[in-house]
Amino acid sequence: MDRLQKEAFVALVRREQEEAERERKKEEEERRKQREEQQRRKRMLEAAFEGDVEEMKAILKEVADLDTKAGVGTDEKGKVVRLQHLLNMVDCTDANGNTPLSEASGGGHPEAIQMLIESGGHPNSRGAFNRTPLYRAAFGGHLAAVELLLQHGADPRLYADDGNTPEQVASLDSVVAILNAWDVTLTDTMLQKMEAEQQRRAQQKQRHKEAEVRQTAEAVEQLAKEHERCSRELQQAYAELNRRITEHDKCQRKQMGNTELTLHAVADAEGLVEKLRVAAEAAEEKLSLVRLKLREQMQEGSPSEMPGLKCSVQELDDVLMKDVGGKMQADGRWPLIIDPSGQAAIFLRYRDTNYLNTANPADMAVEAIRLALLGSLRYGKPLVFDMMELDMFDTVKKQLERLETGLTQALLSKKILESERYHSLLRPTDGPEYAETEFQVARMEKFRLFVLTKRHHPPEELLQAFLPVQVLLSGKARRKRSFRRHPPLPQAAPARTVC
Repeated sequence: MDRLQKEAFVALVRREQEEAERERKKEEEERRKQREEQQRRKRMLEAAFEGDVEEMKAILKEVADLDTKAGVGTDEKGKVVRLQHLLNMVDCTDANGNTPLSEASGGGHPEAIQMLIESGGHPNSRGAFNRTPLYRAAFGGHLAAVELLLQHGADPRLYADDGNTPEQVASLDSVVAILNAWDVTLTDTMLQKMEAEQQRRAQQKQRHKEAEVRQTAEAVEQLAKEHERCSRELQQAYAELNRRITEHDKCQRKQMGNTELTLHAVADAEGLVEKLRVAAEAAEEKLSLVRLKLREQMQEGSPSEMPGLKCSVQELDDVLMKDVGGKMQADGRWPLIIDPSGQAAIFLRYRDTNYLNTANPADMAVEAIRLALLGSLRYGKPLVFDMMELDMFDTVKKQLERLETGLTQALLSKKILESERYHSLLRPTDGPEYAETEFQVARMEKFRLFVLTKRHHPPEELLQAFLPVQVLLSGKARRKRSFRRHPPLPQAAPARTVC
């Protein structure tokens, strides 16, 4: 067992290091892409002001080539993505909010204006001081630019922050004359067409988004089934390992001659547990990534952090046992301790707790749960359900309900602590230490319910029912512990008195 524990912990540290390196490279790549995108936008704005149509076309081709390199297709879905990336570049802005069309208008370049409008540039964009492209063209006395903008929907009635319209700031009489003579009903007609086109694009984008969400949701459903299958197999392997350990211990106690066979069976069971554990972790990682993608799609691409508390291993006593700051009391829920490293399990095993390994059938027996719960209430100590990498919450709830209908809700709502609710758990065969007079309010107030998981992303049901507490293991702490402490794999529960 020690060898397997050490190998499991070393593998965990290695995976965390590899994950950190992948995250570093990912962030570095993202920063590189952002720098390149910023450089392209700067080039686009400068080319527009200078009227360099060929340079602008080259930049838009770079955007299209990047989409092709990224695997964006040319089907309906791909066209939506490509169009959005193209429009993002055509309508990019500088620090003052000026678009390439505004810059081309300020520079008085009709060819550049024509090219940008045909590429989807907005003729009424607002830049510095709320000035439109038409305002800047009129101010600069660019007659051809003003005519072109008017013909493509630029609104001469829009005011800038200085309270002036394009006509009022026009630097040439010929420009004033054109603006004064322009029929704004033509503008209204073009604006209605542009609004209809924008709505069409928005609807197309929404349909595309909905299709992506459906596709990702289907992938989540398939991966969830695969992860559930892996978890069931791992749960069965843990149960078999506990059975083999119990058989081996029995043979040793009775000094039977087949201990080598039972020890070999334990080793085989350990190997199977490790193999299935790795498979379950891989399935969970795939599922977590796709779930993250789904959340980002449903939240317009803005990922959200897991709610709850975060603490280091060294802070577990302050957070869990002492509730320094009263965060758990204020929340009202029992904590769900999320710790893939296994250090929290070690911490709780060696504290004064009633610790139940949910993968061990002996610990999940109804009578074992009853005595553990009664002991925790009687002596004012935490009751711990360790689910390891498994999703055993349904099993825990099922056993609690077999013990007493409604007990799960009584525990979660803390009503088990009210009005001597625990009396229904007492049995005539219980010893004198469980007499009703032995249950003191001062001790019962120290009762805690802890649920422990090694899964990075626990099921949503757990996140809703409990207060998530993520245990952070610093790199320095990992290096110190990597060859000193190792998270134990489930073992057969030693005979002990629950108190």
